[in-house]
Amino acid sequence: MKKSTLVAAPLIIVAATAGATPWYAGMRAEQAMRTGAETLGSGKQSPLAVSYTRFERGWLKSEAVSRIALKADPSIYFEVRHEISHMPNRAGWVHVHSVPQLTGPVKANLDYYFGGQPPIAVDTVVGYDGTHIMQFNSPAFSKPLHQQPEMTVSWGGLQGTLTIDANNHWVGTATVPSLAVEGGDTQATLTALKVDGAWDVRGTAIDWQGETKMGLSEFRVVTPLQQFALKDVTGTTYQRSNGNSVLVGYALRIGLGSAAHAGATSQTISNAVLELELDKLDKKALSKYIADLSNAEQLTMAPDARARLAAQLVMNLGGDLLRGSPELRIKQLGVETPAGSVLAHAVVTFDGSNLADIPFSPELLTRIKAKADVKLSGALLRTQLQQQVRSKVEVALREQGGLSTEENIRMMSEKVIEDQLKGYTDAGLLRANGPDFTIEAEFAAGQMLVNGMPANQLFGGLLAAPAPAAPLAPEKVPEREAAAPAGSTALAPPPVLPRTQYR
Repeated sequence: MKKSTLVAAPLIIVAATAGATPWYAGMRAEQAMRTGAETLGSGKQSPLAVSYTRFERGWLKSEAVSRIALKADPSIYFEVRHEISHMPNRAGWVHVHSVPQLTGPVKANLDYYFGGQPPIAVDTVVGYDGTHIMQFNSPAFSKPLHQQPEMTVSWGGLQGTLTIDANNHWVGTATVPSLAVEGGDTQATLTALKVDGAWDVRGTAIDWQGETKMGLSEFRVVTPLQQFALKDVTGTTYQRSNGNSVLVGYALRIGLGSAAHAGATSQTISNAVLELELDKLDKKALSKYIADLSNAEQLTMAPDARARLAAQLVMNLGGDLLRGSPELRIKQLGVETPAGSVLAHAVVTFDGSNLADIPFSPELLTRIKAKADVKLSGALLRTQLQQQVRSKVEVALREQGGLSTEENIRMMSEKVIEDQLKGYTDAGLLRANGPDFTIEAEFAAGQMLVNGMPANQLFGGLLAAPAPAAPLAPEKVPEREAAAPAGSTALAPPPVLPRTQYR
């Protein structure tokens, strides 16, 4: 064999392989995209159906159009155009550029705001190890509102990344620098929104595990009559799978909140927190409900019949979940105010063992156990009582001809408040804890205990206690009474603590 032939043969093989590689990558890309569409739409828990209306595969590049429609009403859909490059390089085998295909008024409106650019574009790279890396981008704009040209909307854009590995682990992040609507004396702004998530999405949605976090630097609304602002807001949602049950949790924190209204005192809060978990939620019950709801959405029926069916499905879900002995945990519920703070915790459990097919009834109460504790700042409690007591003291002083001076009102109000607090602590409704107060409550076997005392006995005693007479102004108090030990001067002691209003 000639030497030139020996050299040419490997070159021909390499050239043929190089030429066939893009074709093979394109074929694999089409198979993967069609399989992915079928997988997304096949699950009963998915409200969407995904299909391809066009797929034109070329040697180096391909084009495709996918349709995403509601299963309940396929006439509601939108389409996405994909430009696919399957010429391998260092980054990966395949590159896909995807943009929505819009028509009619929606396209006209978005073209106006985005200047004819796609409102969002997604660029996907498929790596050699099967990892998909997706880059999201939405361009920024600032335009007068279509229907209200005196108002301006400013969109700071959106940037995001989502990575999906071969084992269906999703890790993503997205940021929105700003969003504002303003005009004249009215303004609403959102600053530095960020979302991060990490999920294992193998199996059905009930089996997913992971968490999503949201952070917001500031949300502010300003109008001629009021202002409202939230700063340093964070939220978290998570899900954990545990055998046949699932746990879902939620958390919300607000670093600082403020509200002001014309003619009223401004109000502020800080370090507000709510953390709660729902545990031992039966997977089969949740899966059945989602499937039943999906099937119901495809039925043709009158609105009132659909509402009754939805209510019945919810009732069925409630009964099925109760049989799994679910738990509700309020891990934290609290807030700080200039006057003080309040912090609460609670746990509620339900014994669903051997629960028969019975309707909701008082018998279910015997299966509930709950514990809760609340810690109240003494200064905050006195501030809230002051709001209720002051007006009553002013009325009493006027009716009795007393001097309604600020000092007189303050002194009498403080006396009434201290007597009320003493009445609460003596009765057992409150427990003194240094300058603060605590309440511990427990519910078991159908009975409520507050600080270790039966609630009917505690509140019954407060309700049965005779209301003391209204206080007299100091100059109206008879000498024999002025010399006597001070008694209760409560105007009308309420049976329960006042509703908290934060200042």
